[in-house]
Amino acid sequence: MKTILVVDDDSAVLELLGRALGGYRVWLARDPDEGLQLAGNLARVDLLITDFMMPSMTGDELIGWLRAKRPDLKVLILTGHSDLLDKENPAWWAQEAHLPKPVELTRLRAAVADLIGPPSAA
Repeated sequence: MKTILVVDDDSAVLELLGRALGGYRVWLARDPDEGLQLAGNLARVDLLITDFMMPSMTGDELIGWLRAKRPDLKVLILTGHSDLLDKENPAWWAQEAHLPKPVELTRLRAAVADLIGPPSAA
């Protein structure tokens, strides 16, 4: 079963994503620090789904920390600020998979399947 680490400071988003990603092993973190701690304890992380704008650390900083130890880590960024991010750093933004918030669950599941394959039958 593929493992997904979800990091978002909005508990409602975490709960929604946790339910929407059935068929995957999903770990939920309420902030980047908790996400880093969880990732350090997991033998495998196939996908990081992260918010971009969080109080203690931005999504790109979190991605940098995790990719230092897991260079092949796949990432899906969820944000309500894609227009701003596209203007500030279009080259970086274009190379990372991302979806706007609020996320449509069918698009979320399709993006996850594109990145790491379909969920396992439970």
